[in-house]
Amino acid sequence: MPESPKLIDVKKLNEAMTIYDKTLRALPYATLQEVSAALGLNVMDLQGKHVRINERRYAGGTQSYKVGKTFGNLDKLLAFEPSAIEPKDVVCITKENSQVYTDNELLIVGGKPVSNVTKRHPLEVRVAHALVRSHIEDVVYVMFHAERDEESTSPAGAFDGFFTKADLLIAAGDVNAARGNFAVSGEFAMPTGDTDYSAYENLVEWIGNTNTYLRSSRSGVPQLLCAQSVLIAARAALRNKLKMQEYPSMQRMIELLREDAFCPTLEVATHEALGRGSRLILQKKGNMDLAFNTQAATRFCQIRDIYEDPNEWQFWLQSGYDTRINDWHEKVFCTNEQKNESLDLAGDYCKTGGVQVTITGDDGQGKWNVQGKAAQRGSGQYIIGLTPGKYTIEFSDVSGKTKPSSLTEVEVKAGEITAKEAAYTAAG
Repeated sequence: MPESPKLIDVKKLNEAMTIYDKTLRALPYATLQEVSAALGLNVMDLQGKHVRINERRYAGGTQSYKVGKTFGNLDKLLAFEPSAIEPKDVVCITKENSQVYTDNELLIVGGKPVSNVTKRHPLEVRVAHALVRSHIEDVVYVMFHAERDEESTSPAGAFDGFFTKADLLIAAGDVNAARGNFAVSGEFAMPTGDTDYSAYENLVEWIGNTNTYLRSSRSGVPQLLCAQSVLIAARAALRNKLKMQEYPSMQRMIELLREDAFCPTLEVATHEALGRGSRLILQKKGNMDLAFNTQAATRFCQIRDIYEDPNEWQFWLQSGYDTRINDWHEKVFCTNEQKNESLDLAGDYCKTGGVQVTITGDDGQGKWNVQGKAAQRGSGQYIIGLTPGKYTIEFSDVSGKTKPSSLTEVEVKAGEITAKEAAYTAAG
């Protein structure tokens, strides 16, 4: 006899969503609290639109007095630059099938016997919590990079992130070099040799050339937002620069950065949400808002019975998000021309791949690397964390040997290691 189909009571699942609604709504707050603490963000529960008015006060009207003199007048003393934030609708949907989950019979939970009355199907809570958690992780990892696109089916199009808001200010001319809230820095790359100090020196110069008030502790703490890759490259360059004097830790590098850039109270903030790349934002801490209207959703979480198969149902989660750079005056804000790539770190499944290269004929001296990356590996070693795509593998010079030709079109797949072989040959 075939096993009878396991049917889920969708009505009871919806009742469960009502029971756990307060707990589910707390999950985004808990996650955002951790991220906002690391990055100094202001998190708002906002329904509708909020506009902040930045008042600009003109100076230069003071002048000498003399009877009969024609005095110069300021055309106006005050100007205003509004900054708006308005959460956009966001939805997270999953199609679930109860047949793929095991309905284990729990007899004891936490040392206490479970009665038949209190037993619940694992779908009732586990899937709901997992989706809310995945949803807010999606939001966190795109909150700097996202660009609102109503036709998009990915988190990257859900709302406008902080980097996108900065780019819009640049495009509008509100952030530009003449004004002093935009400055070119170049890419912060790992040193190419023992005398390459550029990553550290460029960072010092970029910070040191910003507005004096931005670098001081007056009216707020100066905060540098950057990806970890910037700090790693700067520290490596500083180690080259200091050579035998000392081998600075990251903490020591930041101490020297404060001193060399004349920014004594500088705080450096980094997080996976910033992605990888050379984008810099120097601002007064607390200058960025993240708003969401989860509380305003008519039904935050609901189960929909919309499929012919009685074992299939849809989980629907609805909320809204937006970001805001409160003020972009040169005394409180400055950014550069670089772009960052986002990291896909939400969930637990592997989204990246790796490469392993086995080398022969090199007498143990050969090295290989992925083109564009400074890290070198020996025979049989790996380079992991690569975004799926095609790469070129290069090889180092070995005395008395002819190195292998570069391996092109090496394809990296998510969750897989691509293995390659290469051989050095005797020169001549």
